[in-house]
Amino acid sequence: MVTSARMRLPYSRLGSNNSPQRVFFIPLCTSRRFFLLITAALLISFAFFAWSTEETMGEETRMPTKPRFSLDEMRGFALRKSLSTDYKPSYYTKSATSFDRMLVERSSSFNISSTDVLVFVHIQKTAGTSFEKFLVRHLSIDRPCECTQKRKRCVCRRPGRNNNQTWLFSRYSTGWVCGLHADYTELAVSACVDTVLEKKEGSGNRRRYFYTSFLRDPITRYISEYRHVSRGATWMASRHMCNGRPPTPVELPLCFDPRVGWEGVSLAEFLSCPFNLAANRMTRMLADLTLVDCYDTTKMDRKKRDAIMLESAKANLRSLSFYGLKERMDDSQWMFERLFGLRFTKRLADWNKSKSNDTVVTPDIMKKIKEANALDIELYAYALELFDERMERMKREGLPVIVPETTLPSASHFIDDSPSEDQSKRALPMNEEEEEEDEDRYEDSERYN
Repeated sequence: MVTSARMRLPYSRLGSNNSPQRVFFIPLCTSRRFFLLITAALLISFAFFAWSTEETMGEETRMPTKPRFSLDEMRGFALRKSLSTDYKPSYYTKSATSFDRMLVERSSSFNISSTDVLVFVHIQKTAGTSFEKFLVRHLSIDRPCECTQKRKRCVCRRPGRNNNQTWLFSRYSTGWVCGLHADYTELAVSACVDTVLEKKEGSGNRRRYFYTSFLRDPITRYISEYRHVSRGATWMASRHMCNGRPPTPVELPLCFDPRVGWEGVSLAEFLSCPFNLAANRMTRMLADLTLVDCYDTTKMDRKKRDAIMLESAKANLRSLSFYGLKERMDDSQWMFERLFGLRFTKRLADWNKSKSNDTVVTPDIMKKIKEANALDIELYAYALELFDERMERMKREGLPVIVPETTLPSASHFIDDSPSEDQSKRALPMNEEEEEEDEDRYEDSERYN
């Protein structure tokens, strides 16, 4: 009986009115096993999570420590990104208007009657002389440039009787005031254009600058420059200003004795001088040379220097309001006329003459020319692609022009407006290469004053 009472004790204490009630009961040993089971499961789960995390981290730590790209490549990426930003040209000058802005924004169209200034970056042997001559002599505008006999300078004032401000900054209007064949570094980066015009016309005008240029196939351009130099040209009066100073003789040695000149030089000798600026001239003249310490080649290796110059030249090419191609004069004229809302009275392609095509070049010399102009070859390929892209955009989107569309000639039809007898007497020689025979003489008496 005692045993029976003890057996009923757990039930009677848990029940009510001393009546036994059936409840679920887990023996003590079973509950301990259950607790241990749950604990073990949690430990296993935690261990699995820790293992999987370690595996994931292990995969990351086991990845190669060497980056995908080299440091120079990554710096090049950063440089390309910084150079492609639209604010770069505006940093160089107070206001430089790019092709994209002209195409998209109606307010960015060139206005010859306002404070806009067309600036021409004249790269040697690219048809620049022909284009500049057309600007001062064969442009249909209300107030044509005034050209005087026996003077290469013309006065190009804005429309309006009392307006004495110039709308054109070029060889045949303002002269070589920033240096003989001043490059982009001298004109834009050093703000020479703005400084000259402010000194002449005052600083009250808020000018907008429209930088333009012409390019040419690098091989034919190089040969043409050789032909020009072999006939006696040297361009010794060029300043090559960069970061406020010209290059030292150590930085830029001269390939010839200035007392003798380089007339009659052979093509092989022309190629052999490592300081000949004819090599990659288009790239150098369009690049911002301050990015590569100007003409000091000792501060960075050549590969890095070339890469920076090329990317800078491409970026500045994109920032130009317009650039033409000597090999595509009709298309260049079509683009310029519609982009600037102006019209030439002659066909620019009729003046596209050269003597470089009859130069005999051996295969070995040709190989060396290509090697010496590798940057220009890549730049020109880029320029061709960009030129076609711009042509397509202009045809597709159209442009707000100042001159009505009906008055603009197409690329295949131009008005033949022959000069009068008096104009013919004042006209410059038709052959561009003959016309440039004496252009390396720096004419201080005919500066913009």
